[in-house]
Amino acid sequence: MAVCSFAKIPLRGCFTPRWPFATELYGRLFYLRSGEEQALFCAFDSLNTWASDARRFRAEVSAACGIPEKSIVYHELQCHAAPDSDLMHEAMDGIIERAVAAVREMVRNAVPFTCEVTEAYFGTDCSFNREQYVEGLGGVTVWTGMGFDGDGRPCTANEGIMLLQDYRPHIVEKPVYFDNPNDPLAYLFVFRGEDGRTLGTLSRFAAHPDVGVLFELRPVQGKAQMYRYDFDWPGYLSERLERDLGGLSVYLNGPCADLSTKKGYDGIDDFEASDAECRRLGNWFADKLELSYRETKRVLTDTDFLRTETFTAVLPMREDMPRTLEEAKYGQDALLNAAREAFEQAKADPTRTPAQVKRTIDDYYKALYNGRMAYDICNFNDETLAKREVTVDIPCVRFADYLFVGVPGESLTELSTWLRSVCTGSKTIPLDQCNGYYSYMATPRSLTLGGYTYWCSWTTRESIPALQKQIQPKLRAFLDLSK
Repeated sequence: MAVCSFAKIPLRGCFTPRWPFATELYGRLFYLRSGEEQALFCAFDSLNTWASDARRFRAEVSAACGIPEKSIVYHELQCHAAPDSDLMHEAMDGIIERAVAAVREMVRNAVPFTCEVTEAYFGTDCSFNREQYVEGLGGVTVWTGMGFDGDGRPCTANEGIMLLQDYRPHIVEKPVYFDNPNDPLAYLFVFRGEDGRTLGTLSRFAAHPDVGVLFELRPVQGKAQMYRYDFDWPGYLSERLERDLGGLSVYLNGPCADLSTKKGYDGIDDFEASDAECRRLGNWFADKLELSYRETKRVLTDTDFLRTETFTAVLPMREDMPRTLEEAKYGQDALLNAAREAFEQAKADPTRTPAQVKRTIDDYYKALYNGRMAYDICNFNDETLAKREVTVDIPCVRFADYLFVGVPGESLTELSTWLRSVCTGSKTIPLDQCNGYYSYMATPRSLTLGGYTYWCSWTTRESIPALQKQIQPKLRAFLDLSK
C-alpha cells in the first residue's frame, strides 16, 4: 500500500537577508512511497539555485534519508521577491540540514492515503503569453504594463514596455494582441488519510510569480527601501488551500518563461500594493481550483503505482559565451561597449529598418547578460565553458496515471506542448526549473524572433532539438516500463 507525508521548512535563518521579510519563505516537501519505490518533491520559494547546489542537495538528502537521488526533485517557484543565486548558495548548508531532519520524519510518519484529483482548465482567464511578433519590428517581450480589452484579452500599443531601450520606432499604431499559446491546465490533488482528514494538497499551474516586485517597474521614488521577501501568489494560493481543504499545501510551477499572470499595473506604486496583488491572484486561482474540485473531482485509482527516474542530457552552448569564468567576470566590457555602439549607430541611421535596430538592441542585451549568466545566474565552471556543453538533469515521476516531468531552466510553453504530445498514454504534468537553474531555454523560434528569451539564454538553435532527441526515447522507455 502506498503511503505519503507532507512537511515544510522555513528558509529564514539560512541566509543573510538583504531585505525585511513580509511573509515567510519555505521549502514545501511531498513524499511518496510504494513498495521499494520512493519520490520526494521539494518546492522552494526561491529562484536561480545553481545546478551544482541542487545536485549537492539531492546527493546529501539521499545519503542521509535513504531516498535515491533519481527520486528527488529539486524545484523552484521562481518567486522574484526571494533569495537567488549567491544567497541560495550561502543558504544551502542550512537548507540541507533542515530538509534532512524534515525528510527523516516524513519517511517515518508516512501513512496510507486516498487521493482525489481535479484537472482544471483555466484557459486564457488567468495567464497569457507575454512574447509576440510585431510586424516590422520582431519579437518583443512585455514584463508589465500590459493592457486588456473589453473581453480581457491582453494587448498593448505601448512601445515603451517592449524592452527597446530608449528606441521608439513609432510603428505600433494599434494594439498588438499577445495571444500566443499558454499552458491552460491546472491541477489539484487532495490526499486524505484513512480517517478522511486531509493530509495535504498538491497543486500546479504555469505562470511567473513575479508580482511581489511589480513596484520596481513603476516610476516611483524610494524603491530601494520598498523591497521585502514575499512568497508571491503561490504562497497565498497555498494558504487558502490549507485553510479551506486542510493539511499542508505544496504548489508546483509549470514552464513559465513566456507566461505571465493577468496581473494589475495601475496604482501598484509600492510594495504593499504589489503584495495585495499577490494575494488577489492567489485567492483567484484558489477559487477556480476549489470550484473545479467541487464540480469534477474524481478518486484516483492505482495509487500504489509509483516509478521514478532522472535522465541527463548534454546540450550545446552558444559560441559567443565566455570561455572562462575570469573572462566572464572581467573580459566582457569591450564586447558590451561595441554592442552599445552598434545600437547607437543603428538608431541614428535613417536607412536602418526598425527590425534591424531592434536586433542591435537584442545583441546589446545579450552582451550585457553573457558574462553574468556564466558566473552568477548559472554559475558555469571553466570546464563547462571550455567544452561549450551543458549537462541538465530531467526528473520523471510516474504516479498512478500521471507523469511529472521536470524541465531545466525557464522553459517555453512549446516544450510543455511537446512533452504532452510525446508522452501519450499518460497525463503529463511538466514542471519548470527543476534540479538547478539554467536561465531561459530559448528555442529555434525564439532565437529567430529575438526578445527577452533570445538575449537571456546560452542555448544555440540546436540545444532544444538536442534535448528533445535525447530524452524522447528515454521517456518512452520509462513509460513502457511503467505500464
